[in-house]
Amino acid sequence: MSKQQSYDRILHTARRLFFEHGFEKVSTDLLAREAAVSKASIYRHFENMADILRCVTEAEAVQFREVTPPKTETIPELREALIQYGTKLLTFLNAADTMEFARLMHEEARGNPHIGQTFFDAAYGQTQKDFALMFHAAQTQGALSDATDPMDIAEDLICLLEGLGMVRVQLGVIKVPYVDIEKRTTRAVATILNMHEVAPKPASDKGRSSHDPDL
Repeated sequence: MSKQQSYDRILHTARRLFFEHGFEKVSTDLLAREAAVSKASIYRHFENMADILRCVTEAEAVQFREVTPPKTETIPELREALIQYGTKLLTFLNAADTMEFARLMHEEARGNPHIGQTFFDAAYGQTQKDFALMFHAAQTQGALSDATDPMDIAEDLICLLEGLGMVRVQLGVIKVPYVDIEKRTTRAVATILNMHEVAPKPASDKGRSSHDPDL
């Protein structure tokens, strides 16, 4: 078995065991037995079980994250990238596996804050950073106002995208958090851009100097 095959097998098995037993009840002994690898192989790839949880969560997020950050130096580029990412994100959150995994992590985090932190950093935290990089690129080019920190803009966008959908699911009010994903994403992105886009100068102002009498 190659090093990559061993890594993939451990990760795939860990994901299944987390679903079946919860994080705290999955030991390295159980994981090694179920994955048909040695404990030495596990520690060759991962520091500890928390590291495995982080990798499992990051592997899940690959379904909506871009391998190469998109170009977002202009408002049209930024709008397209945000809508594409946001649509993939909400589609991912609509999946039954995603909702179940999030439920498990919330339950585990009540008594194990370090698990909650690991899950947050690998899921929500990384998503926030992805959005922030897009906003920062637009700010650098002057397309977006730099009055607000890009991480704060990213958090606002995530709140607009997710709304109360996941809360309603967790409380059993609805089964699927997001119905019209494209419409919801487009509305959220439009709201954010309307708040932070740098308005272009009126055509009548172009070419005028500070020596003009009414300036």
